[in-house]
Amino acid sequence: MIRPMGSQDLPAVAALWNQAAESRDILHKPLTPEQFRQKFVAADSTEVKHNLVAEADGRVAAFGSAYHRLGADHGYVTFVLVDPSHRRKGIGSQLLSALEARLREFPTVTRINLNFFNPVNLEWLIPGTPGHDHPNAPGVDARSPALPFFLKNGYAETARQYSYYRLLEGFEFLPKIAERRRKLAEQGVTITYYDPALHHGLNELFGDLGNEDWREKVMANACSPNPHPLLIVQRDGRVGGFAGPLFVQESGRGYFAGIGVHSEFRGGGAGSVLFSALCKGLQEMGATFMSLFTGKANVARTIYESAGFEVVHEWACMRKDLGA
Repeated sequence: MIRPMGSQDLPAVAALWNQAAESRDILHKPLTPEQFRQKFVAADSTEVKHNLVAEADGRVAAFGSAYHRLGADHGYVTFVLVDPSHRRKGIGSQLLSALEARLREFPTVTRINLNFFNPVNLEWLIPGTPGHDHPNAPGVDARSPALPFFLKNGYAETARQYSYYRLLEGFEFLPKIAERRRKLAEQGVTITYYDPALHHGLNELFGDLGNEDWREKVMANACSPNPHPLLIVQRDGRVGGFAGPLFVQESGRGYFAGIGVHSEFRGGGAGSVLFSALCKGLQEMGATFMSLFTGKANVARTIYESAGFEVVHEWACMRKDLGA
């Protein structure tokens, strides 16, 4: 039987989640019932979080969650999880279909996504590390049974994302990166920390980059009473790129919202110098590792790989268009 998840189900659903996390059936972090509620249930007045459970033999055997923002033309499937003893019985597909039916009840919703734009961020633990984490799974785990499950249920893969990782101990600028930095300096282009009294054009940068998410996060930080440091590319005080904001998370991960270089500042290696400066800056702040993700087709991969980052996992972004 599939029904809405109630508050009384939270301990059982959190236990189901944690069983999967601790057995490494899923890569995600374990959650307390309250953390689970905050992640999957708590919502503001513009959000709807759909949570369903499937019962079998008088207990919770599966959980599914979907999300959408009121008025948006798309929704998200956040997760579908079935107890191992109840798999291959069609429960997961029934649960997914029920979530889709919930989203179809809202006339504006015409498609369902499984990607990194979902506001419900699911932290995951990087395999082969001492508990090192990343704050958001950017899609469906491409190395798990979830990928063929969603393909079977009518979802198409739209992009492949690579997760990158490296330890920061001993990080130094490679000679070729140091040489690029020297040549850029000869042209008046330098990498430094943003100072609103000295630099201008930060907000305008994001129009060129075409990324409103970056604009929101970086400008909110810049306008806060105690902003985190932000690295920039600059020439004559004009901002031509950014990396950050920089701070160290509790796990030791060096956090940053993103990195981007203005189109007028590209071609001279500013991106690779900026990224190495980011790694060095986070190391000096006490970060022990960094993790990030980017598209398989993104040319920025060469920047990360030249700084010693390696692919540690793959994710599939997926989509299903809803018929009339």
